[in-house]
Amino acid sequence: MPRTRLILPAAIFAMAFTTSCYRAGEKDAQAQRQQEIQQARAADEASIRAASIAWSRAATSKDLDRTVSFYADDALQFPNKVPATKGKENIRKNWAPMLVLPGPGLSWQTSSVEVASSGELAYETGAYNFVTTDMKGKTNDEKGKYVVIWKKQSDSTWKVVVDTDNTDQ
Repeated sequence: MPRTRLILPAAIFAMAFTTSCYRAGEKDAQAQRQQEIQQARAADEASIRAASIAWSRAATSKDLDRTVSFYADDALQFPNKVPATKGKENIRKNWAPMLVLPGPGLSWQTSSVEVASSGELAYETGAYNFVTTDMKGKTNDEKGKYVVIWKKQSDSTWKVVVDTDNTDQ
């Protein structure tokens, strides 16, 4: 009988200890997973910011092919005061006349990037500046804001799937 009294508390102690160790390990695994997700989102945000800078430089240098290369094949573009456009080739047709205008051209600055928890989509907001020069040498400086939706591709690169902007004036 005395042995039975010792075995039962020892068994209960062993079960409680094992359960608490399991829960501590589970919490550690959850914390590790959360940290990995945060690191992945930060890396995705950095990739999108870098892509946006490269895209703006392509537009400023008036490189049509490079500018359009940032769009997914089935992207949508909603330019200010112009009908919506679908598909990279149609988007190219919207960009072409803008990039041949005299003057410094179009540039933009990212304000924010938010990556979805899934890691598959992200949106970027920012401000743009479109400076052109007319035939008389007069400068037109249009300022505005934009929203761009990026989608992670199967090769882990990010492409623009929705692009919209409007002027502040």
